[in-house]
Amino acid sequence: MPAALAAVGMFAAQTLFNFVVPSGSGQAVATMPIMAPLADLLDVSRQTAVLAFQLGDGPTNILYPTSGYFMAALAIGGVRFYLPLFAMWAAVAVSFLIFAQLTGWS
Repeated sequence: MPAALAAVGMFAAQTLFNFVVPSGSGQAVATMPIMAPLADLLDVSRQTAVLAFQLGDGPTNILYPTSGYFMAALAIGGVRFYLPLFAMWAAVAVSFLIFAQLTGWS
């Protein structure tokens, strides 16, 4: 698998794991000891792995029901507004991750 695709896979894994552990620091403690050596094995820079963590943690906080006060914001704003915005943010995140990996961001 190309390293850029592995970085996108890390982003997807962090996005899904954010449902289980909505706390940013808790998610970092649980996943980064796994993601850092995995990044080394897949020739992804550690900074790109941290970027995948950050991009996978932030935008999904509003979408997942495990964050109570964000669910109130979603109820006010509406899901129909947020889903297209989330899709655009995910596309931008994937493009940033691919750029970071291709340029050797470190």
